[in-house]
Amino acid sequence: MTEYNRETGILTLTLNEAHSFHSTSDRMPETAPPMEFYAEKLRKFGYEVTHISADKLEVKAPENEIWELLSGQHIYL
Repeated sequence: MTEYNRETGILTLTLNEAHSFHSTSDRMPETAPPMEFYAEKLRKFGYEVTHISADKLEVKAPENEIWELLSGQHIYL
């Protein structure tokens, strides 16, 4: 489950939620991307990924910004 810690500004995003956010933009690719794919996209757009594992990551950003990035056309850049 996505959790946002207001004190630290860190959002915990699960792989299932990343896939859900991503699939709203168009369709999920035939092979669903691993968490590293999402971490690289977030880093590319200037977000600090503070922790990554196979099923979740932590990033310094509000959920609405991450949703906009992963569900929009930026995911394909």
